[in-house]
Amino acid sequence: MIALREALSKLAYMIKDTAADESEPDWIACHVLGCGRAALKLIRETDDESFEKMTAVAKERATGKPLCQIIGYTEFCGLKIRVNGDVLCPRPETELLVEQAILFLKDRKDARALDLCTGSGCIATALAVNTTAEVVASDISDKALAVAEENARRSGAKVKFVLSDVFEDVDGKFDIIVSNPPYIPAAEIEKLDREVRDFEPRAALDGGEDGLDFYRTIAAQAAGRLKEKGALMLESGEGQAREIVKMLDGFDCTVVLDYCGVERIVKAVKKSV
Repeated sequence: MIALREALSKLAYMIKDTAADESEPDWIACHVLGCGRAALKLIRETDDESFEKMTAVAKERATGKPLCQIIGYTEFCGLKIRVNGDVLCPRPETELLVEQAILFLKDRKDARALDLCTGSGCIATALAVNTTAEVVASDISDKALAVAEENARRSGAKVKFVLSDVFEDVDGKFDIIVSNPPYIPAAEIEKLDREVRDFEPRAALDGGEDGLDFYRTIAAQAAGRLKEKGALMLESGEGQAREIVKMLDGFDCTVVLDYCGVERIVKAVKKSV
């Protein structure tokens, strides 16, 4: 047996040269012990076999591989979302995008929602679980869609997934369009932490020369794909929100700050004609 506090300290030391935050040793232990983080505080010791499993995870994490890919899932909006090397691991900032979309949809009956560049399907699944909207989600990657479909199925969410380059093969109009598209400028990808640069799909990161290619495509077509007073909600990279607002003629725009005070979400409501 080993004291859990000592075990967590050893795990933290093993992954100290990665971009891991201070919570990751806890999550490694939770994964191996099959408990929540709150319950972890009540555990005093762990057996040798469990500790060996924890150290195996930590050794792999020390290579830079994201923890979510090692254990195969992450938590997002209260849902267990499966991830692998074909999709980005959902970030906390994206939960803010979902929260804003849910607030917009809560009083709308027979609403339709579209999630562009869905990746793991975390946004679409969370919207389907937490609203009554008909949810459609698209991605250009068939591998990503396979992950997204599994996540929706496991969560009991009804989502229609479409293999599409942005709007290309998506039909109809929507009350809300949401997206967390690739937004890293191409030249900056090599400067990213190795967890992202070496392990997450480049196609889900690369937003073109200035990181704004996908926003231009979405902005050019969004008005024609939204119902009257429909909303477009976009997650953006640091320093990009104001440039995106400039693209959205015909919309009333506001910018929402994330938990760190970064301008993260662009909310754009279609103006009445």
